[in-house]
Amino acid sequence: MADIQNLIKTINNKFTNNASTVSKIYRDEPILKTAAQMANYTPPKYREMRNLVKSSPVFYASDAAQIFYEQGKFMEDHTDDYQYHGEFQSYFPTYRYMTDQQLRGYFSWRTKVRDGIIEKTSLSFVFVYIYELLMQIGVSTAEEGFYKIKDFWQYYKDIDPKISHYIKLWLKDYVIFNGLEKHLLEDFTDIHYDHAVLTLINCHSHSVSEVFSALNTLSSYNLENSRFYKLYSDDVEHVVYHVFSELTEYYHKNRKNSICEKFFGKIAVDTYVMFNAAVFYNHEKHRDCVYEINAICKYRCKDGKWTYERFIFLKDKNKYIGELLKTIDFIMRQEYDFKSTLKVDKVIKVYQDIIQKVTRGLLEDKKKKSVPKIEIDISKLQTIRRTALETQNKLIVEDAEKIMIPEPVADRAIQADTEAQTDTEAQADTATQADAASQKDAANLSSIEYEFMKCLLYGKDYSDLIKSNGLMLSVLIDSINEKIFDIFSDTVLIFEGENPELIEDYEAELKEIIV
Repeated sequence: MADIQNLIKTINNKFTNNASTVSKIYRDEPILKTAAQMANYTPPKYREMRNLVKSSPVFYASDAAQIFYEQGKFMEDHTDDYQYHGEFQSYFPTYRYMTDQQLRGYFSWRTKVRDGIIEKTSLSFVFVYIYELLMQIGVSTAEEGFYKIKDFWQYYKDIDPKISHYIKLWLKDYVIFNGLEKHLLEDFTDIHYDHAVLTLINCHSHSVSEVFSALNTLSSYNLENSRFYKLYSDDVEHVVYHVFSELTEYYHKNRKNSICEKFFGKIAVDTYVMFNAAVFYNHEKHRDCVYEINAICKYRCKDGKWTYERFIFLKDKNKYIGELLKTIDFIMRQEYDFKSTLKVDKVIKVYQDIIQKVTRGLLEDKKKKSVPKIEIDISKLQTIRRTALETQNKLIVEDAEKIMIPEPVADRAIQADTEAQTDTEAQADTATQADAASQKDAANLSSIEYEFMKCLLYGKDYSDLIKSNGLMLSVLIDSINEKIFDIFSDTVLIFEGENPELIEDYEAELKEIIV
């Protein structure tokens, strides 16, 4: 170290004793520093930025967002190339909480990001960069800022997924705050939820499949998983559509609230904080405006304060719709004499009446359509008469013709009885096989699962079945419970020790399904 200092001193003496010094003419001269001094060197731009805080009229009011905005605009085009390997962690991070080295580290990282080189860094640095873009620091238009944030998020979420929760919220706010096109919101709002609700509100202008899909999407009871639905999907969707349509009319005529208000409540108006949990400063007062995402979701700015109005969004599925769809499934199984039934806690009387009415009407229509329709073409009667007459003439024989003697009636009768008996036995075998397959399908079980249940129900040994198929008993029981849950809405097998046990309450019903 002493040698380095001596070298610097020698070089400085050389410049001190040169002609420029003798002539008293002052020129730019190099300031020599050691590597350690250079590591602690801070360019003047950073000192100027820090001085903005002391000169700002809001310094003593501690308006961190405004100070951050003013410093950000001052450093908007600044670049740096500094090797920083430290960390920076802060809640609501801004420049004022960074050391000189951290400041240089951040702006050096930001320089690379703007050049398309995105590297992992402290999460607080990442949020400072996002805050800048939210206030359009470093971009020329609001739309450019949107795509800068979105593109950065799409890349950096694979490095640190924690940013997704905040950026998705802020991107939605960014579009609304800056009045950008609504199509930019598709990935960042509850637009699919709103679309389903709007479909139900305007159900008469939507198709059967659209209304069914909307209800099932929102429902806590997934009707598409029902065994009955899988066998009669078109019938179920028909009934769901017409039941909901009639309920809509019923509530409109007989209740104060609509059926959709029963399901979702009334549209609520509440205050809204733009860019919540971000450091954000609006340097210009926002104009009064209304940003309508759709008919049931609007954001409104009045005197710089934001509100929003919409149905209360429930992250969980809607239990009221779930009750309706499960009741439809329950009653349709009864009306169709379906072998497996459901258990429901309660059945609302108006639901029951409408569901039965619609279901029975559908069955009646299907019955009428199944009757063959006979049509007689009167114009062809003359042709039929002529053909019959020709046939009659051909059957008349001369006396001289030899009459064929038919075989004895008794022999034909015996042969007919034998053939009929054979056909009956074949049909019986086919019916037995079909019935067994139908029972297995009703329970939605595989052949091995079906045989295992037979052993349990009728006291047979199942050990050979398990060993020959290389099965684990616990896995087999879990699979059976999962498949039969749709029928009983409950577990039917308990396996806590060495041997599985049937729940006694369901034994009789299981024997009707598994024979």
